[in-house]
Amino acid sequence: MGPVRLGVRVRGKAAETEQKAVPGTPAQASTVQASTAQASTVTADDVQRAGPAEGSGPATQTGDGPSASDRPSASDRLSASDRPSASARTPRPVASWVFAGLTQLPVLLVMAWLLAGLPLLLAGRFLRLPMVVIFVPLAVALGVFGLRKLPASWPADPVPEAPATEGAAPAAEPADASETGADEAVTPAKPSRPRNFHRFTRVPRGLALSGLALSALALSGLALPGRALRGMAAAGRRRTGVPWWALAGTVAVAAGFAAWQILMNSQQVIVIRDPGTYLQFGYWIAQHGSVHIPQSGPAFGGAHPGLTFTSLGFYSRGTTVVPQFMAGLPIVLAAGFWTGGTAAALVMGPLLGACAVLTFGGLVGRLAGKRWAPVGALVLALTLPEQYTSRSTFSEPLAQLLLFGGLCMLIDSLVIAPDARAWPGRRRGSAGRTPRHGSSWRDGPSPTVTLATLGGLALGLSTLVRIDGTSDLLPVLPFLAVLLAARRAQALPFGIGLVIGLGYGFADGYLLSRPYLDSLASSLRPLGLIAAVFAAGALAVAAPASFRRLRGRARRLLGRRPLRWLPGLVAALTVLAVIGFAVRPYVQTVRGEKDPATIAYIAALQRLAHLPADPRRQYAEDSLYWVIWYIGVPAVLLGAFGLAPLARRSLRALLTWRDPGAVARVWALPLMIIGWVTGTVLWRPGIIADQPWASRRLVPVVLPGMILCAVWTARWLTRQARERGAGRVARSSVVTCCVAALLVPTAVTTFGIGLARGAHGAHRLTANGLAFKRTSRGELTAVRGLCAGIGPNASVVIVDPLTADRFAQVIRGMCDTPTGRLDNPTPLSLQPVVAGIERAGRRPVLLAGQPGQLAAYGGSAREVLNLLTTQDTHELTQPPSRTWLIHYTVYLSDALP
Repeated sequence: MGPVRLGVRVRGKAAETEQKAVPGTPAQASTVQASTAQASTVTADDVQRAGPAEGSGPATQTGDGPSASDRPSASDRLSASDRPSASARTPRPVASWVFAGLTQLPVLLVMAWLLAGLPLLLAGRFLRLPMVVIFVPLAVALGVFGLRKLPASWPADPVPEAPATEGAAPAAEPADASETGADEAVTPAKPSRPRNFHRFTRVPRGLALSGLALSALALSGLALPGRALRGMAAAGRRRTGVPWWALAGTVAVAAGFAAWQILMNSQQVIVIRDPGTYLQFGYWIAQHGSVHIPQSGPAFGGAHPGLTFTSLGFYSRGTTVVPQFMAGLPIVLAAGFWTGGTAAALVMGPLLGACAVLTFGGLVGRLAGKRWAPVGALVLALTLPEQYTSRSTFSEPLAQLLLFGGLCMLIDSLVIAPDARAWPGRRRGSAGRTPRHGSSWRDGPSPTVTLATLGGLALGLSTLVRIDGTSDLLPVLPFLAVLLAARRAQALPFGIGLVIGLGYGFADGYLLSRPYLDSLASSLRPLGLIAAVFAAGALAVAAPASFRRLRGRARRLLGRRPLRWLPGLVAALTVLAVIGFAVRPYVQTVRGEKDPATIAYIAALQRLAHLPADPRRQYAEDSLYWVIWYIGVPAVLLGAFGLAPLARRSLRALLTWRDPGAVARVWALPLMIIGWVTGTVLWRPGIIADQPWASRRLVPVVLPGMILCAVWTARWLTRQARERGAGRVARSSVVTCCVAALLVPTAVTTFGIGLARGAHGAHRLTANGLAFKRTSRGELTAVRGLCAGIGPNASVVIVDPLTADRFAQVIRGMCDTPTGRLDNPTPLSLQPVVAGIERAGRRPVLLAGQPGQLAAYGGSAREVLNLLTTQDTHELTQPPSRTWLIHYTVYLSDALP
C-alpha cells in the first residue's frame, strides 16, 4: 500500500486541506501557495502533536492512534506561518477514551439487562439465575463491541464557510465524495474570517449578550477553580483531547449527586402515585418472575358480588391483576430487590439519576465542548425536577439514561472512523471502481456500524420505559431518511437497532400492559397519525437517494432561492415560539379537564391555595414558566438563543448539502428531538399541574435540552471574546458570567436560598428548599409492621376505598397475602365473602382507615399501622418549596361469622 499524503493549499493565514489520496493509488502532489514564507517540511509526528484546530471537521483522533499507512510522508509541506507552535499540547487520547467510555458504560449495562429481562418476563421466567446467566455475557459483548474504539475529540463548534474565491475548486457532491472515501479535512489552527461572518452571527450575538447582561447580576460570590476557568476560557484555541480535570469534574458531579440523593432518598412504598406503583411492580416480578398477579379467587371461596381486586396503578384483567405501566423500570428495580431487598431497590432511583447526569455530561462534552461537560452535568444535577425524580422510583431518569446514551453512541459513530461515509459493500475497480474502503458485513461489524446499531437500540428501548418515548422518537424518522439519502454507513445499522428497541417496547405494551395502552387510546390514536405523517415525510426524503438523477434534481431544488431563506426563517420562528409561550398566559387559559377525580382534586388544591374556583383548568399555559422556575430566565434565554442559530446552521447544511466541520451532522438528531419534544410538552404537558409532580414532564428532554443549548451559547460567547482579541481576564469573566447565569437561579429554586429576618431585625441568608427535605420516611418500617399485624393464613378484605387504593397491592405483594376490596359494603354483602374465606380454610381479616368503618361488621378493631410522615407539596401557581404532612392509619378487625 502506498503512502497517504495530505495536499494542503495555503492562502495567507487560511489553509484548506484537500482530500486524502485513496490508499493503494498514486499519491497526489502537495500544492502549497504561500505569499510570505517558503514551504517547510512537517512530519506526521508534528501534525499529530499539533492536532486539528478546535472547531474543525470530524477528522477525529481515536484512541487507537493512526496506523503507519495513514501517516503523511516527510515530503508533505506547510507554510511556515501554519507550522504548529511549540506551545501546542499533545492530545489526551487516554482521558478522551475514558471520558467517552465512562459516559457510555451505564447505558450499555442497562441495555444488556433490559435485553435479557423482557423475553424472560414474557415467558414468565424472570428469575435471578437465568437473568445472571444471560446478562453477564451480553454485557461483556456490548462492552467489547461498544467500547473497543472511541473518538478522542468531537466537532463541538462550527466553522463558518469561507466564501468561494476565484480559482478555488468547487465543492464535490456528497454522493461522489462518499464514494471516494475521502475523510473530512484537517482545518488549520487559525482560519480566516469570511466576509459574511457578521451577517452570519448578528442575531444570536445581540440576543445572547442581553442574556449575559442579566446573568451578570448573579456574578458576585461565584468562584471557579483557576485551572478549570483558564481551560474553559481557552476553549477554541486548539483542538485537543478531553482534559483530565474535565473528566474528573464530570465524574465528581455524578458521584456527588448519587451520594446526596441516597442521603435524601424517598421511601415511597405505599401506593399514592407512580413511584409506589413502580416499586410494587418491581417487587412482584422479582419475587414471582411474572407480570400477571393472580387474584387468588379460591382464597375467598370463589367470586362474590362486589368483590374486586383493582387498586391504584393495577388493573383487573380476567382472573389476574396487571400493573399499569411499562416494564422497563421494574425490570431494573428487580436487580435491587435481588441484591439487597427493598432498601437496595429504593437506592436504584438515585443511582439511575447519577448515571443519567454522567451520560448527560458526556453529551454536553460531545456537542458543546469537552471543557463544558462538568458545567452541563452540574446544572442538570442542581435542577429540582432532576432531584425530585431521582429520589424516588420514577421512570424519567432511566429514560434519560437511554436517550442520552443513545445520542452519545450515535455521535461517536458519526465522527469515529475514516470510513464513516462509506456505504457498506460499495466497490469500484479499475474501470471506474476504487478499492473498498468501508466495512462490509462479511468482515464483521466495524466500530462505526456497532456504535450506530447500539445507539439506535438505546433510543428504541426508551419506549420500554415510557410510552411517551414513542412520541419523543418521531424526529428519528426524518433523520434516518437523511442518513439514507446521504448513503452513510450508519443508516442501516442505526435503523435496525431502532426497530429492535421499538419492538421491545411494543411487545411489552401489547402483551403485558395492554390495559394501560387501552386507557391511553384517546392520546395514542393522534400519535399514530402524526407518526404516519413523519414516516411519509421520511420516505419522501429517502426515496430520491436510490436514483442518481433524482438526487441531482433534489439538490438543485434545494439550492433555489426560496428555500435558501428557510434556515433563517426557522431560526426566527424558534425565537418567536419562545416569545409566544412567554405571552401565552396573558392571552389564554387552558381548560378542558374531563376526568371526575382530577376535577375534584384540582378543586381541592384551589381551595387550599385560596385560588378562584376553576376545577376544569389545566394550567398548560404556564408551562414555559415552569421551566423558568427551575433553571431561571438567563438559562432559558441562553438556551433559546443557542437553539435558533443551531437550527439555522443544521437546516442550511441540509439544503446546501455541505457540512463543514460536521457540526450539523452530530447536532441534527439531538436538535430535532429537543425542538420537537420541547414544543409539544410546552404546548400540552398532559399531566396534572401540581408541582413538583408536573415537573417530571420536563425531565427527559425539555430541561436537559435547554441546558445543552445554553451551554453551547456560553461556549460560543467565550469563543467570540477570544476571536475579538479579549485577554484572559476578559474571557474568564465571560465564562464566569455564563456559568453564574446557569447555576445561580437553579440553585436558588432547588435549595430555597433567600433572606430571612432574624430575632434582632438583621437579615441572614437561609437555605430551606426541597433539596434538604426528605419525604415518605418510615414507610418501609410501617409496612413491615402491617404485615406482621395481619399474620399468616389470612385473606384480607379492605372495606375503605382510599385504604384499598393505597394498600391492596402492598399487602398482596410485600405481605404475600390474598387481598380484595369491597366498595360501599353492607353486612349483608360482606357475609358471603367471610363465609367463603372460612370454607377455604383461611382466616378472614377486614381492614379500613378508621375504626368506625369496621364497627358495623362485628369484632374489635385494633390499629396495625400509624405513620405520620411527609409528602411533596402540591402547588399550582408557584415553584414548590416545602413539604406537606400525610397521616396513614390502618385498622384491622377479625370478621365474625
